[in-house]
Amino acid sequence: MAIRSWRVAQGLPAYMPPDAPDFLLTLYGPLPYLWNGLWLNLFGGAIACSKLGGILAALLTLAAFAHHAWHRFGPIWLAPGLALMSAGLLMATPFSLWTRADPVTLMLVALALTATAQLGRSGKSWWMAPLALGVLTGLAMNVKAHGFLFMAPLALGFAARRWPFAWPLASLAAALAWYAPFLLPSFPLEPYLGGLQRAVGVRGIETDLLLLSIKRMLPFLAPLLLLPWAWKNLPGNERLYALAYGACLAIGLYPASVAGSAWYQLIPFLPLWADLCLRLSRAALAERPRRLLAGLTLLILIPLLLGWPSQRRLQKYMSERAFMTEAAAEIEAAMARHPGQAVEMGFGRDVAETYRTTFLKPMLAFKGHPTSLDGWSDMEMAFIGMKPSESRRDRLSGCASPWWLIPAGEPPFTMPSVFQGQDFLFAYRQSFLEAYELKEKGQFFDLWGCRGG
Repeated sequence: MAIRSWRVAQGLPAYMPPDAPDFLLTLYGPLPYLWNGLWLNLFGGAIACSKLGGILAALLTLAAFAHHAWHRFGPIWLAPGLALMSAGLLMATPFSLWTRADPVTLMLVALALTATAQLGRSGKSWWMAPLALGVLTGLAMNVKAHGFLFMAPLALGFAARRWPFAWPLASLAAALAWYAPFLLPSFPLEPYLGGLQRAVGVRGIETDLLLLSIKRMLPFLAPLLLLPWAWKNLPGNERLYALAYGACLAIGLYPASVAGSAWYQLIPFLPLWADLCLRLSRAALAERPRRLLAGLTLLILIPLLLGWPSQRRLQKYMSERAFMTEAAAEIEAAMARHPGQAVEMGFGRDVAETYRTTFLKPMLAFKGHPTSLDGWSDMEMAFIGMKPSESRRDRLSGCASPWWLIPAGEPPFTMPSVFQGQDFLFAYRQSFLEAYELKEKGQFFDLWGCRGG
């Protein structure tokens, strides 16, 4: 995400044809690269700046939900609303604020909830809510193709007045908003659609991922437990809203359970989850103030308690990887020793721990060095049946980049794929070993250079 966003910030294409030596498979539309590229363009190429997009998206999610809670439920509900939304974001850490596409979708859903709930009230023009929802739905689909799934409950809840006219208007607005970013030169449409078609066609549900997604989905069902008691006090549109939320949540198990994915695909439902917690609690327990207070406290405590393990894992992750500062210094030193020469990042054998040190390769991209190989992209390409790139093999055979950093002590490009353990780098490994030899050993990286160079 950081490297592709940096390319966009530099005015370079984010999507390349499959035969290009720097081709990277992607299932994301332009918007996450535009969002993250904005902050890199403003503050410069640095790993710290690449984190701003996810963090700011999470903060804007909180701000949008605070606005919604204040204006829809009243000032007294602001604190419980913010507590619920914050607890949900903590429960979803780190995916709710990482340098990923998910925080962008999360932000768009929060904005859509706020806009449609306000504009869909009586007294507002009938077209305002569907127009706003359509635009934000199109942008969500521009992040991930199934972005409409998170917006569908809002169409029934707040954009159903004069629906024979409202929904076509929303659909037209969504189509235009989805297509608009593809008008930029960095985002040719054909490579994106081609990659999406190849990847989606071969993915099936994996049982272990499905079971994990069901387990992580359970907190999202909490507000629906109140539905039988709240039903009689809810207007018709809010009943449809709650039922559609449950249906879309169930459908969301599919993208969360296919190979290469995980439960974090459910995260964009969080604003709707927090809204329904407030809405259904108030309807179910409005006449019982003490029970209402107890119920809201419980709804806040559950995600906070569930979020505690996530915070512990994140803290452990950060503390155990404090060495990354030293690894970054080693990369800087390698670039300094070979000024004016291209330095690339490769992979070793380990797919877990030492592979994480290669996450520092945006440092190379920010300094103008090429990044022609990507572990996850190449895994995906092999999994969906794409052949190794001949132009990339030629680039390796011709020593186009004089220097390569490989995790220390590991044979180059022997990492197995997480998809069925495929030896997905075999073709590139052959070309690499024919052209390069080990030149220097380091603490975190070995430096490989052209043979005879």
